[in-house]
Amino acid sequence: MAKAPSNFAVVFGRSLKIMIVFLLLPLPIGVLAGLLQQLEAIQIDGVAAKAWVQWGFLGYVGFHIILYRPAALFRAMHWIFSTLAAWLFGGQVSTTEEAGVATADSKRKNKRGAKESGSGGGQGSPLVVFSPYVVPMSVVLVCALGWLAARFSPEEYRQVIDAPLAVLLGISMAFHWLMTADELQPQREQWHLETYLLAVILIFLLTLVIGGACLWWTLPDYSHYHALSDGWDRAVRIYRAVVRCLFF
Repeated sequence: MAKAPSNFAVVFGRSLKIMIVFLLLPLPIGVLAGLLQQLEAIQIDGVAAKAWVQWGFLGYVGFHIILYRPAALFRAMHWIFSTLAAWLFGGQVSTTEEAGVATADSKRKNKRGAKESGSGGGQGSPLVVFSPYVVPMSVVLVCALGWLAARFSPEEYRQVIDAPLAVLLGISMAFHWLMTADELQPQREQWHLETYLLAVILIFLLTLVIGGACLWWTLPDYSHYHALSDGWDRAVRIYRAVVRCLFF
């Protein structure tokens, strides 16, 4: 009799996560479409910035799948974020390896019913573990490079480097998403499917919002406000279409 409430809570929690997954899914789709729409309107050397970014994105995807996965570089991005967090907020963001070990240790202790929690439990909290994933440091660094180039390079050189910077933006976003997917694979074995999907959707959405907010450093004509507004309108249209299909 004592297990019935626990089982009900588990089923209710998993069902709630499934509902949240379906409710959140149109948001990243809409935001991505709004962001690409903004890039479509920006011209670089007579070509839409969207095309330059897509070439960089697809080029890295092929490189990642066929040739090499730069895991060391991705962990270096985590270290950079950890250093910035310690400087700005006085807190330390653990690396993926430390967070994974802390999470695994805490789960083993919970299964054994141990009373001691150990010092790694704080590092294994979702906020600490996922902070580096939702902040695409590679995109932020490329945008910062574009801002520095705009301030300190001559105008004739600026016209030459705009296209490579747009390609680098696509490469950096593909790098962050694919490496994040690789790093989260060990967690997939420990989580329920709906928990994993919820984490992926939240990471995808937050990286779009945070990374997109930095794009104007490199692309001055980019408007993140209009991208988010257009993305929200597209998400609302998806919601309405789903409601009409289900209830009308």
